[in-house]
Amino acid sequence: MRAALGTGKSLSFVRHRKEIMNTDQKFEILKTELSLIQATLDKYDDLIFRGRNLFITLWIASLGLAFTIKSPAVPLLAALLSALYWFLEGMMRHQYWFKYVDRYRFLRSQLNSPEFKLSTISVYDLTNHFHRAKQSGWVRVKACFFKLEPSISFGVMGAAALLIWYLIYAEVLTFPVGA
Repeated sequence: MRAALGTGKSLSFVRHRKEIMNTDQKFEILKTELSLIQATLDKYDDLIFRGRNLFITLWIASLGLAFTIKSPAVPLLAALLSALYWFLEGMMRHQYWFKYVDRYRFLRSQLNSPEFKLSTISVYDLTNHFHRAKQSGWVRVKACFFKLEPSISFGVMGAAALLIWYLIYAEVLTFPVGA
């Protein structure tokens, strides 16, 4: 700024020049934003998979506990755990993960568009607040809670726990007598 003032440029020009970002600077910021979004998505994926590992451990332990303590009600706990963790994972996706996916997809589509204009994209808008497309709440709920892989996984595990409970209840599976 001192150099600009020393060359005879006015202070208002310097202030105005600082506010304008050139195309290269904006593009670099958007590349950095994409990297930050990818790191955030990696973090949430890691949290989701750690939670799944914990869930699977608890699910198997509850089924094993049913046979250890000879309780036909414990497989119902495993089925409840499946529904509970499916809901918790969906909430994590709904509250945190989805907004970053939304912004990432927006930037990717804009950067790959033949009509791409860098001036139309807001910079460092990690939540895509300025460009979020209007959509119903159902679209977001569907994208977060009804993803195919977790829905099938937790559904199968919940159904398996209910099947074990039913087989114990119908006395197809019995607990060993004695010991």
